[in-house]
Amino acid sequence: MFSKAVSPLQYSDQKENMMQKRQSMRRAEDHCVSIIDGQMHPVENWSDGGLLVTADERLFAIGQACTFTLKFKLRDEIMEVDHNAKVIRKASNKVALQFLPLTKKVQAGFQKIIDDHVTQRFADSHAIT
Repeated sequence: MFSKAVSPLQYSDQKENMMQKRQSMRRAEDHCVSIIDGQMHPVENWSDGGLLVTADERLFAIGQACTFTLKFKLRDEIMEVDHNAKVIRKASNKVALQFLPLTKKVQAGFQKIIDDHVTQRFADSHAIT
């Protein structure tokens, strides 16, 4: 009986610990793809700390350095962000990359992407249907 009462609390604690590990909020609603070594991979989610892509995990090694391009579809343009990362996790058809320290140019690009998304959501919320 005691384990039934404690079990939900343990799950809640684990979930909270996982959320506390994240330095930045993950973004999954942006329309973007990654290009790594000339191959396009869908982006599951990203933050200013890294990204999770759908890819054949056998093509990547833990600790491997990668140069990549993220392509985002904004309201009026396709924006490209070039940067470097290293592979930190792999799972079945998933690869997690951690960004190397962001340059000012990359930070500004990410901010423009977020601003565009917020602007679009605001415009959509005020659209007459």
